[in-house]
Amino acid sequence: MHGQDDLQASGRSKLQDAKKEFEDLVLKHFNTVVRTTGLPPNEAAAMALKIAAGAVRPPVDVASLAQQLSDYKTQGITSLSYQQIAPILGGMKELFLSAETLSMSFMTCPTSQDQGQDLNAQLSTAVALFEQTMPLPDGTIIESVAAFAEPMLKQLKNAGSAVSPEHRMRAALIMLQLPFLDDPEHHGLFSMISETLSALPSSSRDEVVRVFSRLDARGMESLVEKTQQFITIHLYEEQMIDEEIEDAVKLLDLAYRANKTSKAIGFVDFYNDAVNHEDFNLREDYMRWKHPGRYKFSFCAYPFIFDPATKSQILQLENTKEQFEEFHEAMIRQLLSGHGLGACPYLILKVRRSPYLVHDTLLQIQGAAARDALKKPLKVQFIGEEGVDEGGVQKEFFQLLMRDLFDANYGMFTYDEDTRLYWFRPSQIDMSMEFELVGIMLGLAIYNSHILEFSFPMLTYRKLMGHQATFEDLRELHPDIYTSLKKLLEFSGSVEDMGLFFQVEQAGSFGAEMETIDLLPDGGSIAVTAANRQQYVELYTQHLLSTSIEPQFSAFQRGFNKLCGGPALQMFQPEELELLICGGRELDFQALESRTVYDDGYTTSSEVIQWFWSVVHGLPDDQKKRLLFFVTGSDRVPIKGLASLTPPFVISRNGPHSERLPTAHTCFNHLLLPQYKDRATLESRLITAISNAEGFGLR
Repeated sequence: MHGQDDLQASGRSKLQDAKKEFEDLVLKHFNTVVRTTGLPPNEAAAMALKIAAGAVRPPVDVASLAQQLSDYKTQGITSLSYQQIAPILGGMKELFLSAETLSMSFMTCPTSQDQGQDLNAQLSTAVALFEQTMPLPDGTIIESVAAFAEPMLKQLKNAGSAVSPEHRMRAALIMLQLPFLDDPEHHGLFSMISETLSALPSSSRDEVVRVFSRLDARGMESLVEKTQQFITIHLYEEQMIDEEIEDAVKLLDLAYRANKTSKAIGFVDFYNDAVNHEDFNLREDYMRWKHPGRYKFSFCAYPFIFDPATKSQILQLENTKEQFEEFHEAMIRQLLSGHGLGACPYLILKVRRSPYLVHDTLLQIQGAAARDALKKPLKVQFIGEEGVDEGGVQKEFFQLLMRDLFDANYGMFTYDEDTRLYWFRPSQIDMSMEFELVGIMLGLAIYNSHILEFSFPMLTYRKLMGHQATFEDLRELHPDIYTSLKKLLEFSGSVEDMGLFFQVEQAGSFGAEMETIDLLPDGGSIAVTAANRQQYVELYTQHLLSTSIEPQFSAFQRGFNKLCGGPALQMFQPEELELLICGGRELDFQALESRTVYDDGYTTSSEVIQWFWSVVHGLPDDQKKRLLFFVTGSDRVPIKGLASLTPPFVISRNGPHSERLPTAHTCFNHLLLPQYKDRATLESRLITAISNAEGFGLR
């Protein structure tokens, strides 16, 4: 009996000893984790239990590992024996045994209240460590690191919920710093990393965005480049959209969201070559976007990946769809009304030329808006003139109408000779219908693929996209006022001595005397001081850019939104919207030559044609702009480039040699070129012709 009691007592003693030993081990790991990682006590205790139980390996001494790598580099070793490389491989293997081990190994006690900032510092440590593996010989360490990382990522995929979101996020971000991920051989690893990040809960993805927003230009560039490379290569290889593409695009989306805050790189760096290639099935992707219940992914949901030319194609698909629906509904209405198929599927404008052009257009646009017919395909007819509108008449109509509306005598817009920009004229006179017409004309031009010829500041497009005016917007529109107000904000002397009050002066309507406007009630009695100068600058800015032109801009925006308020337009950046409406400035005349059509005896091999292109390619850009204006009526380039001119550029023979100048039908992009006897005559006559070309867009 006593022997049994002794045995039980001995067992209890051993159990207590083991328990005490385990508790001591947990305490030891707890102290280490708290000291080295800075985890909160509860998380540190949970992690210490996992380490003591053998479920997770303790953090690796990253500094020691980095020192070993550095020593080999310093010694300039060209080959490593197994004995030399074994400690490094062992350390790397320990590092990648689990997400928690990898995460904790780079953690340090927070040096600030912002843990995200500390995470960026830890990622920099990871970059420094991993980059030291690249120059080492034979690629042994690189291949080993890739081999160690893969099982850990597979483990995260299979049992991700067992690892906290924070450690999953940290581990994935650390592995994203591996410098060999841009090698297609290791794209499988990159795919698993992007999958891990895209599967995080939304709060963790928001933290990833904050981390990315602290990257410098080089770091953001590296992240975007390796992601873009993966998307491009994978699309070309697989010729389909799979989950790997989806995850990579979602990773790119996190980077894009971060870059909107940091502006580390330009938005053009997010355009993807494969998605913007002509072989990409954009129509299919558009249909996927339009049927979200049937398809879970579409590139159209991530518009930053498209360049302006592709976005314009999406808008065209949207416009074609809406125009077809308008056409179809018109047919149905006519059938139901018993009048047969008499409904016109087009928006037909029958107008007189100036001085009646604006009046006629305004009346007919109002009628079309009331009939909800603005989205029908446009046809224009000048009253009393023959001609079928195949695009050329529309083009002339837009050019003439916009010139009239922007003419200073019409009183709607001001023009600054220094900035070469138009802006809305503040006025007490109600011209809301006219401003709404300008907005509608912008929409009609987009719907019917026409370039308009004027220059607004970027603020116009920002406001159309819902952005608010800022002080920095003054720099482009009113550079002198911007400079003066900036000096006021930075002035270190007595601001009161400047004699400024909370008032501004602005020109009256149609040559009336200057008007004084209070920025605050009784602004004439409120002096600008050092204490309130920031408020003065903000109110002055808002007055110039918003308040003073609010009725005019609201009417303009209302007209624009009647045609362009849909989701496809929201894909555009303000800069891209300007390109869509006014065209670009990239004068690629090689592209123009490749799509030129020849008529009346000329061919690509005609001597005169070869002289012509030889002369044109040698012209400076200002003369190329004049040639473009001479031939097309505009010096701006379609959003898809000069090769996409509609109708295409045509050069026709205009009789035998003579001293006559070349002539052009700008409505049809048609150049009439005599068959000059030599290159010198052709060059002289062409330059004389284009030098005399003056117009709205060549100020």
